[in-house]
Amino acid sequence: MTPLSLTALRFIGLALAQHGNQQQQAEWRTWASKPARDLAPHLAQIALHALSGMALSFEDRIADAATSSSEAAQLENDLGYISVVEAILLEHINQPIRAYG
Repeated sequence: MTPLSLTALRFIGLALAQHGNQQQQAEWRTWASKPARDLAPHLAQIALHALSGMALSFEDRIADAATSSSEAAQLENDLGYISVVEAILLEHINQPIRAYG
């Protein structure tokens, strides 16, 4: 499973600040303070939802006529990065369940 980079952790933190509730932000901060442990599927789902909201707002800003071409280009780069992070989060959501017995 691909680990999340520090940049990905920052993007997710920003996305949760904009599109998450206080409980989700607290859960994320608790995990992100010690990211060496496995990311629980429910936290990956929370992060994925927040990133999706961030991506939608970026797309709206790109479509806005008031957005400069340089800002639109930066937002498109950010959307590409968000897509990569979303793919990593999907790996964590779809991880196989360990069975013991």
